[in-house]
Formats: sequence, structure tokens, C-alpha cells
Amino acid sequence: MKLTIQQALQQGVAAHKEGKLQDAERLYRAILQSQPAHPDANHNLGVIAVSINKADAALPLFKTALEANPKIEQFWLSYIDALIKDNEIENAKKVFEQAKKQGVAGATLNTLKALLSSIKETEKIGSVRPSQAQLISLQEHYQNGRYGDAEKSARLLCLQFPCDNFSWKILGAVLKQTGRASEAVFTGTKAVEITPDDTQAHYNLGNTLKELGRFNEAEASYRQAIALQPDYAEAHSTLGNTLKELGRLDEAEANYSRAIALKPDYVEAHYNLGVLLFESRKYNLAAEQFELCDIHLSKLYAIQCSYLQDEETIFYEKFDFLVCQGEINAVMGSLAFRSEFKYGIKKSNPFCNAPLSYVVKTDLNELYDFEKIFIETARDVLSDNSASYKAQGHLTNGIQTAGNFFAQGKVAKTDIESIIHAEIDKYRFQFKDSAEGFIKNWPTSYEIKGWLVCMQSGGKLAPHMHDGGWITGSIYINVPQKSKTDSGNLVLCLSDQDHILGVEKGHQGIIDVVTGSLCLFPSSLHHYTVPFEGKEDRIVLAFDVIPKN
Repeated sequence: MKLTIQQALQQGVAAHKEGKLQDAERLYRAILQSQPAHPDANHNLGVIAVSINKADAALPLFKTALEANPKIEQFWLSYIDALIKDNEIENAKKVFEQAKKQGVAGATLNTLKALLSSIKETEKIGSVRPSQAQLISLQEHYQNGRYGDAEKSARLLCLQFPCDNFSWKILGAVLKQTGRASEAVFTGTKAVEITPDDTQAHYNLGNTLKELGRFNEAEASYRQAIALQPDYAEAHSTLGNTLKELGRLDEAEANYSRAIALKPDYVEAHYNLGVLLFESRKYNLAAEQFELCDIHLSKLYAIQCSYLQDEETIFYEKFDFLVCQGEINAVMGSLAFRSEFKYGIKKSNPFCNAPLSYVVKTDLNELYDFEKIFIETARDVLSDNSASYKAQGHLTNGIQTAGNFFAQGKVAKTDIESIIHAEIDKYRFQFKDSAEGFIKNWPTSYEIKGWLVCMQSGGKLAPHMHDGGWITGSIYINVPQKSKTDSGNLVLCLSDQDHILGVEKGHQGIIDVVTGSLCLFPSSLHHYTVPFEGKEDRIVLAFDVIPKN
């Protein structure tokens, strides 16, 4: 039964109070689709945005709520607080005066007044440094995960003491931790400008630039950190990751090896080297590195090394051990099928026994303004001269953007990520009664990482899977007119072995995709694209749901 606006609001508020923010956001957005200026829905969505440290996203929502109903005191308070959090101090002062004229009073308004006054009085101070107590308090906020308090304190200290390198570094770290890497570039650059001989500041800036896919700039920052501190093992290893993304594999391997030479027990460097060797199909050497570390996906890479080297007995020993340990992930799900095809031994699949039954296709054209939200955003990213692209061995006649699509500048301020979260919620609800492992053990928290793939005529993706994903998705920004029935279509399959693909009935499915299609499927499925011919580019936004540890 379709909910009324009031019922949707009541359910949204109830979910909000219970901490079910994704459910609450979905309900509030449903209200706004019907009534875009609804004051409570706009305000409550803004409150959610502020709670996850996205004050900039909250500002237009609070403004709309105020314009719809300026008599609600809380709307004014929320708007002023968000302006301060977003460092729009002058605007905050103007809105504060408007609130007073409207007759708003109360303790919270007095607190905001005191904060604005303190900022006004301290803006002129530039040479004095914060007290030890202020710095300790700031560090404690950050280390204990109180990012909202840490950001507020760091912003105030940066205003009071603009030459204090530590406050800028903490502010940058908070912004990066809360998904605002594009904003963190400014604070990182500021920290480097203040103290150009600070090795950690250069390294931090490199990490931020790398997350945004700005690899050339990240490389320069890491090299500067190494120039200042040649024995900085972490910088060597992370520089190796950056070079690997650029396809400079020999240089990447040299940096991993240098990091290990400097710090033999540095497990992160062993892991990174192992992944590079694995992707270079040097499985015996990769296995040696994975034996020296137990982090990230090292166990899953190790078992794949045994499988790919045809070590049947060792492979099954590792498989059974990991199943007994409760290892549930896409790699184990894929290996259960692939080993059955290869060795003829059927094993229980801990992830998903019938992944082709969990493929969902949705037409986003019917639900959203696809042209404005998706197509225009993709065009902006692909036409941006500063955009970086990564080496992609599976891709023929095409390019793939580097870094996380959702962390890049304008993209982070669109509705794309929220829409994907909403569609993932629908997917999970659709299969909520399933006994499959990936549904029963759905991650309590996850992040979404995405990238654009742009292919020219004749382009294709070879069969592959996303090892770290839980659910994989693809949104078809542009699909050229099909010259043949399956041109440019998506193929999902249980194996990447050529003699299996398309041979055994039920081992693969072909998804007919058009512009506006969204496909969601378990990450244990291998997938590839049918080559196409045409004058237009085939553009896809691909993404993974990645469990957080």
C-alpha cells in the first residue's frame, strides 16, 4: 500500500531515531520526490548529512526548509550550525542576524553567538600557536573517532592560528576519514606550505591525491617525502601502489622491494608485492609473499595461487580450512564453482550457490532524472583534463578512471551515491528471506567504490571478477545502438575458463543493457562484455559494495 506523505514522514522520523539512517534517508527522499519543498523532509535530510560530516550537502536542504517555514526555530539553528561547520563564517553571521530579527532565541543560539564572536576576535591572530592543552584535546577527539568534534576544533584552531601545521594536518585527516578527500587536498597543501620539511605532511597529501586518482601529483608528494626521509618504508610502499596504478610495474616492484629491505617485517609491503606478482601471473613468487603476511585478502590470494598452479590437494586443504574458519566472501564463492568445473569435486558454497538467480536489472530512467544526474556528471568527469586513468589489463580499446569516482570533486555533491545506496537497500530487501551466505551475512557496514569505463568501437572487457566486492553493480551511462543482437551486452558467468564459458547450460547469463540500465549481482560472478561496433562510446559506471572491517 502506498504511503501518504505524513505516514512516510512518521516512518522516516522513527527510523532516524533508531539510527537507521539509510532507511530514514530513503523515506525523506521519497517525500521530496512528491513535494520538493517539504520543510521537515528537507530539514531532517540535512540533519543526516551533518551527522556524517557532510555539512556542505546539508546547506541547501536547510535553506529550503527555512524558506518553506521560517517560523521553526530549529531550522535556523541547524542552518547556522552547518554554515559554521562548512567554514562559511560570514554567511553564518548574516543568517544569525536574520534569525534574531525573526525572533529566534534560546541557549543554542547563544552558544552559536559565542562561537561566532570568538572566531571574529581571533581571525586577526596569525603568529601565536595553540596551547598544548588545545592540541592534546584536538588529537584525542581525532584518535577516539569523534570526527565531528575534531573537525569543529580543528577549523577553529586553523582560523585562530593559521600558521599551525598540526591543526591543518588533523583537519585534513578528518576530511579524508569522512569521505571528503577533495576538500582535504586544500588542507594538505596548506600543511606542506607552512612546513615544507615535514615528511608526514607530504606523505599525507600524497595519500589524499592518490585516493582521488591524481596519481602524478601523488607520486610527486611521495617522492618529496622520501627525499626528506630516504628510509621511510611506508612512503616507498605507497609510491609503489601509485606506480602500479600507472602501469609502471617494474618501478612499483622496485619500491616494494626497497620498503621490505628497509623494514623486513613490513607486512603491507609484502602484501602489495604479492598482489603485483599475482597480477603478473607469477603465482609461485606471489605465494611466498602472502605466506609472510596475514592482512586484507592475503589468504584468498594464497588459495588462488594454489588453484592456479594446479595444486589440487593443497588447494582443497586451504578451501576446507577457510570454510571451517567461517570465511564467507566472493572469492570463496567463485572458487567453489571453478574448482568443481576443474576437478569434478562439488563443495558447499559459503557465499552463493545460485548467483545467477540474484541478478537484478533496473531501469533508472523511470525513477530518476538520468540525463542530469548520471550522464552530465559522467561527461564532466571524462572531459576534465585533470582526470587520471589507470592501467587495466582486462580492458581492450577503452579507458578506466583512476581513484574512487565518488570522492572526486563535483561527483561527491551529486545524488549518485545516495541513489546507489537506495537501490542496494531494495536489492537486499528483495532477497531478505534468502538462505544464501551473502544475504544472511550481509556486512553491517560497507563502502561503495566506483569508476567509469569508456570504450570505443570494438572495445570489450575480458572475463574477471572483483575479489574485494560483495555486490557488484554497473550503471549504463551510454550504450550505442546495437548492430547485432548482443552487441555491448553484459555477460555473467560462473567461471573465467574459456572451455566453460557459454558451453554448459546455466553457467552464464546475457543481460540486455541499454542506456539507463542498472545491474546488480553477487561479486562471485565473473563478467565480461560482448564487443560492439558503433560511432558512439560505450560508457559505464561500475562499482563495488565493499565490506568494512
